[in-house]
Amino acid sequence: MKCPVDKTDTLSQIILIERLPAMQCSNCGGVWVDSNAYLAWRKGSGETESRESAEIKIDPAWDVDELKLCPNSGHIMGRYKILADTDFHLDRCGHCNGIWFDKHEWDALIELGLHDNVNEFFTRPWQEDIRSSEARNHMEKLYLEKFGADDYDQIKKVREWIKDHPRKGMLIAYLQASDPYKV
Repeated sequence: MKCPVDKTDTLSQIILIERLPAMQCSNCGGVWVDSNAYLAWRKGSGETESRESAEIKIDPAWDVDELKLCPNSGHIMGRYKILADTDFHLDRCGHCNGIWFDKHEWDALIELGLHDNVNEFFTRPWQEDIRSSEARNHMEKLYLEKFGADDYDQIKKVREWIKDHPRKGMLIAYLQASDPYKV
């Protein structure tokens, strides 16, 4: 197997975490994990770590200059975003489902308690949640910039009050009218 980053170094067998075999590049430090090996490890590990929000203390190598070829099948691997509002991506082969972790990416997943949920990253719901979260965060910043902190806090309170009000339509009509007392 050839490293998808260096393209010349041969990958060496390692144990990534207790009972999880993997292949590692001695030059770039990247790690290849076979999907069947991961699934077998996951099934046998019984780990259920919490997925609480945490900051990454390890600095993974986020930058990539080009697409990577699967060391197992030779197919181009897809890049999947892992966390909202970051450039943290994992590469996965759509042909054999193997996963490439650039240096420190596996360590970052362990710190975040996400290493036992790797297969979820490649699902539509996970990716849609990331896009939704990023859109929400973008709009939040935009509103904060346009309204200012005090006005934005006020309008959020008004919005929450109106949201489930029994006369919601009348309240909104009142607010939108240039002169609500004019007939």
